[in-house]
Amino acid sequence: MDKRNIVIGLLATIAVLLLIVGAAVMDTSTSIVRLESRIDHLDEEVDETATNVKKLLSRASSAGMEKMAPSKAKAEVAVSEYDFGKITKGGGKVSTTFALTNTGKDALTVGDIVTSCGCTSATIDKTSVPAGERATVTVTFDPNFHEEPQGRFSRSVFIPTNDPNNQEIELKISVEIIG
Repeated sequence: MDKRNIVIGLLATIAVLLLIVGAAVMDTSTSIVRLESRIDHLDEEVDETATNVKKLLSRASSAGMEKMAPSKAKAEVAVSEYDFGKITKGGGKVSTTFALTNTGKDALTVGDIVTSCGCTSATIDKTSVPAGERATVTVTFDPNFHEEPQGRFSRSVFIPTNDPNNQEIELKISVEIIG
């Protein structure tokens, strides 16, 4: 009978220890999830800071260009916002296009395009748009670029130009990530 009580006592002790270790593992797992969330948030802030630095550098280089010769280019965008609606992370990248028209008398020069976050990219089919012509800006959003939050948010695309009245065009996209 004493051996049996000792075995039962040992098994009870092992069970208690397993419960304690299990609780510690769960607590550690929760802490790791919180830490990953903070890292993702900091990653977005780094992207936004990099965007602002690129914008400042772009403005500095285009400021010298404006002093050389005043431009009569005129940049116009009929639609500057697009809503992708609801998308899933598993659906992959989504894209849309915007038309940038030069209604001025001189060629419109487009500088380096910058986005507000690495999850958004933008390209233009030509960086010099003759008077009366149009360029197409393609904007792509990648919901898997980093850990995007579920819910609704927007991102911006900044396009520097030599239009003295519209030196930076801002295009916006909106999206709601579900499931």
